[in-house]
Amino acid sequence: MSDQILEQLFDSPIKVRLLKLFLRNDMDMFSIAEVSSRIQARQRIVKKEIEGLVKIGFLQKKRIRRNKGSKKSAIPSKKTGIYFSVNPQFDFYNELRTLILKSSPASLEKINKYLKRLGRVKLAILAGVFTNDENSRLDLFIVGDAINSRRLHNFLKNLEAEVGKSIDYSVLTTDDFGYRFGMFDRFILDILEKPHKKLINKLRI
Repeated sequence: MSDQILEQLFDSPIKVRLLKLFLRNDMDMFSIAEVSSRIQARQRIVKKEIEGLVKIGFLQKKRIRRNKGSKKSAIPSKKTGIYFSVNPQFDFYNELRTLILKSSPASLEKINKYLKRLGRVKLAILAGVFTNDENSRLDLFIVGDAINSRRLHNFLKNLEAEVGKSIDYSVLTTDDFGYRFGMFDRFILDILEKPHKKLINKLRI
């Protein structure tokens, strides 16, 4: 039985993205449409994979209905419908959560490749989810010029799908960073003093 469960959990890249999404957001519930948008996959495929995860007990399903005499759902932030969340009573819940949280959330080589396409990036720092630091101010810090906003948006959406959570990020021009760094700006110092990884460091700091 255990072998069958493990095969079901790790049999596709989409399934791995689902594991990351639900385990990194273990207090949240998502509809099929929300999951599809978050992990950048077709709803038909997502629905099939989620049904498999419900079957083995990794996910649990909840139907949210309107309260009688009210147009609002039982959970204010959610519309009426079917939602899914991770089941904390799943046999391998703790092991899987530890594995997901401690493993690299995304390919550093792939991130570096896309960063270089955004513009003249002088500094790129990974923190937060990438260093398992929940107290970090952000996950991604970029310093550069002529940053293409459309490419940045697409990059972040793909990265969030891979990581399994929303990415907190900040982008500064080289001049803005230089000024704030020279003024010992607390935000900049927090980023540089806390655990982080420099993927690009043309500023040599």
